[in-house]
Amino acid sequence: MAVISILSGFAAMVVAIKILKKVQWALLVAIFFTALMAFRLDYIFSSFVLTVKQPNFYEVLGVIYGIYLIADTMKKSGNSKKFADSIKEIFNSKQSMALMPMMLGLLPMPGGAMFTAPMVRDIGDENKIDRLTSATVNYWFRHSMEFFWILYPAMVIYSALSGITLTRLLLLHLPIGIVGIVSGWFYYKIGKFEINHNLTNWKNLVISLIPIFTIMIGVVAGIPGWLVVITVSLIYSFYYKNLKGIINIKWEVFLLLLFVFWYKNFIESSNLSVDFVRQLQDINLNPWWIIIISPLIIGLITGITQAAFSITMPIAITLASAELVSLVPAAISTYYFSVIGVLFSPVHLCLLLSGEFFEVKMGKIAKKMIVPLIFCTIMYGIIFYITL
Repeated sequence: MAVISILSGFAAMVVAIKILKKVQWALLVAIFFTALMAFRLDYIFSSFVLTVKQPNFYEVLGVIYGIYLIADTMKKSGNSKKFADSIKEIFNSKQSMALMPMMLGLLPMPGGAMFTAPMVRDIGDENKIDRLTSATVNYWFRHSMEFFWILYPAMVIYSALSGITLTRLLLLHLPIGIVGIVSGWFYYKIGKFEINHNLTNWKNLVISLIPIFTIMIGVVAGIPGWLVVITVSLIYSFYYKNLKGIINIKWEVFLLLLFVFWYKNFIESSNLSVDFVRQLQDINLNPWWIIIISPLIIGLITGITQAAFSITMPIAITLASAELVSLVPAAISTYYFSVIGVLFSPVHLCLLLSGEFFEVKMGKIAKKMIVPLIFCTIMYGIIFYITL
């Protein structure tokens, strides 16, 4: 019954996404539908109370708030533009096409690929590079950072749910990101570095990235991530007098996180997680197939990495708790295939907007990413094997 209940909850969520167009409300539908199918409605309220009492929930909420606040302040202070202009002046044109979206990928923001799209398109047109290549280079290098960068909301949730520190997550996933960048660099023929050592441009580049560097130093030093991000974001915003950004709460993100933790706590407190694993054992279904396919499908459906990962990671944790799989490779797999699903999702905002802006089909952009993605998957396989 647990398997049917959880899978029915997934199905209800998919249908709700299509109807409601909002992942957070679809997740709420999944909670109630799963409880109804499992005849465990009495656990809905108790798991909600457990969620709002969890310090971990508020720490993650604080980190996500800080990340969005920094992005907003960078944009309003002009540091985002200063950053992009510096990249264009320091490196040659074709390198800038890759480095601008890649470096901007250090700061997650919805539809972030569109920030650099106009500059990448203009540089590509000037150098007689076809629009498909320009679109793919902008999209790929922007999202190759998502394979490992610890400031992405999904990475923060990853650490909270798995109990693995952000520093260790960075080290575990960094090889995949490096392979993605290097393979893309060669495949898209970006060329060797040509650097213009202009002191003013280097100074502007460093200044624009000060909040990012500060957070990196704090996290590596072992300071709690939520404390570092909130402190840096508030100081940064006060310095640039972005008071409006401080009180601008992303309520949709808040609800998504609330329902993610609520869903996780409901599955665990109702013992559905234990029953789910036991029933999987009874039908001899390989748990690794569930761990791989679930985030891939949810990523394709939602187009949002944190949603795909958050929805499917509790199942991976359940399987690991029952000692059917090892936690670290299960967590790595869940995150990696969440990212892959989102990269190819037809509802992913960056992919949708890139196709329209560069006037190329989304399917062609997806096809042009396959070669570097193969190398990333090989590296994922190596890390999976080592941590197994």
